[in-house]
Amino acid sequence: MKKKLIEIFHNYSGIENDCILINIKRFYYLSIIAIPIRILNIFFFTHSDITTNTWKQNIIICHLILLIFFINLFFITMKLKKKTEVTNFMRALQYIVPINILFSGIAITTIDQLVTTNISPFLLVSIVFGAVFLIRPLVSAIIYLVSYVVFYYSIALTINHPHVLLSNRVNGITVIALGFLISIMSWYYNYINIIQKRHIDKQQKQLEQMAYFDPLTNIYNRHFFNELVEKELSAMKRYLYNSVIILLDIDGFKNINDSYGHLVGDQILKEVAQMLSNNIRKSDTVFRFGGEEFVILAPKTSLDDGYALAEKLRKIIAEKTFIVDSIKIEITASFGVSLLHPKDKHKFENYYSLVDKALYAAKNKGKNRVEKVLK
Repeated sequence: MKKKLIEIFHNYSGIENDCILINIKRFYYLSIIAIPIRILNIFFFTHSDITTNTWKQNIIICHLILLIFFINLFFITMKLKKKTEVTNFMRALQYIVPINILFSGIAITTIDQLVTTNISPFLLVSIVFGAVFLIRPLVSAIIYLVSYVVFYYSIALTINHPHVLLSNRVNGITVIALGFLISIMSWYYNYINIIQKRHIDKQQKQLEQMAYFDPLTNIYNRHFFNELVEKELSAMKRYLYNSVIILLDIDGFKNINDSYGHLVGDQILKEVAQMLSNNIRKSDTVFRFGGEEFVILAPKTSLDDGYALAEKLRKIIAEKTFIVDSIKIEITASFGVSLLHPKDKHKFENYYSLVDKALYAAKNKGKNRVEKVLK
């Protein structure tokens, strides 16, 4: 129990930005509700036959100030609610708005004492403060405490009867306690929701990592390649452009594993994957296809440009000296290049067979070379 209380009151920094963004959106929707309510209040008080002019005029002034406040809040938060990054202005606003609303309730309650003994406006804003706004419990406690002090002395300005004054001051304590309790419950509920959402997001990323990424090289795997090619084929057919697929295989990789062990071979694969990723365009994507095979999908690329890219990568690999545990290893790779064909959608083996044919030709012609095929 003690641990939970400490968590509620102190563990704030980790979810601060989340709470601010939630508050900004709540301010926006609150202003949408509050604006017509303020207009109706002003209308009814303005057209009433009540002759208590001092009370009536002051109430109208209070609602008019609130109307202006909420109109400004609406336009401010209409822009801010679209932001995903928290600014210092947003940090300040998350306290300015609740404090203004809370103290406006005290002002209306004080004016109301001219004609009534109830403190309903103060009760209402205290509940709204606790239920709607996500305020750190320690800060919330301070705000509620200060507001009660203001309430305690403010109502004495308009209440002349000592018994009514005492009763309202005591009732004010109950109001503050209720609002603060709701504030704590709201905070803790949203705190748990945010933490759980983060946990779910983390799990989803881990599942995505497992589904779409090769665990050894940390680049995309064959499963994601299949999905991306389907999308690329649809885009090619719609926008009428060419894309290229490049398939490469490290020459004699089995001999590396047999001579130096699989750990050395794994390190070679990691470095090759990194080299490929660092030497392609941002629009291109590299995949580990299995074993020592890699695939590059190059959108909006001609066959000749794809060939040039493959040749560049071939030279980079051939000129690189890999050093693994003080062992110097030089490798080469063979490349096949072919176009993707939109007409072959849903026939994966068709477009893969073309680039595989090109790679096979590169192997047969002595390896460490690039071959391309049209069909």
